Amino acid sequence: MTIDDAVNKTVMFILFTSDGLEAAGIKEKKFYAKLVGRDSIGLWIENPKLETTRVRDDHGAIIPPDRRHLEEHVAHVLIPWGNIRSVVHFPTRQGFDTAEDEEASALGRGMYL
Repeated sequence: MTIDDAVNKTVMFILFTSDGLEAAGIKEKKFYAKLVGRDSIGLWIENPKLETTRVRDDHGAIIPPDRRHLEEHVAHVLIPWGNIRSVVHFPTRQGFDTAEDEEASALGRGMYL
């Protein structure tokens, strides 16, 4: 098995630390996410609901605070090799059940991205 076998699959990530990854939506040391690629720097995952708030419009003008709103985007996030303790792949599991993932998160067993 190589890490390439897990690309485009949902896997469990166990990190040494999530420090520096909070802005990309990673706040836990253990979570599930879709692995979308790898390179020499680390592993790329998908965050399907990264929240951002635009402060400038398409012309570069500042948007007044009372007119700003949260936007959700699909984002690919790089986790550097130095942050990764382990990756757990479930080769025979056919997908993840949403209710089960929410329960796992509530029990502190990992956040689902």
